Amino acid sequence: FARYRGDLLEFVRGALAIDHLKPGDHILVAEACSHHPIGEDIGRVKIPRWLTQYVGGKLEFSHVQGHDFPDDVTPYDLIVHCGACMWNRREMLSRMLRCRKAGVPITNYGVAIAYSLGIFERALQPFPAALEAFHEYRKQGPPVSG
Repeated sequence: FARYRGDLLEFVRGALAIDHLKPGDHILVAEACSHHPIGEDIGRVKIPRWLTQYVGGKLEFSHVQGHDFPDDVTPYDLIVHCGACMWNRREMLSRMLRCRKAGVPITNYGVAIAYSLGIFERALQPFPAALEAFHEYRKQGPPVSG
């Protein structure tokens, strides 16, 4: 879904930022629609839990829904966005551009989940360019944003 509503390579680069998170960092979890959260909500419960476990310490999470996405994303160390199934590609790319200009990594739910649960490389196998970007990162370190 990341390829249809955004830029898979940018989401991969964003997920790689998870390695650089440390306790106390601020994560924005953004959802395109404004559904009512349920008990084990993926964006409010599961992803925060998995990222906290991955980092090994408490992270600070903020949540936005619908059109409440902030104009200024610089307070965040990472943005994890839903799949934007209710939006078109242009709307999601607009948010991604805002993050890129601010130098804030962005990824989506699926890519972040695969990374934090240790199945990232396997999940990227059907996407050679994304898998190559991942291997390049592993060899040389994180790409320079800009």
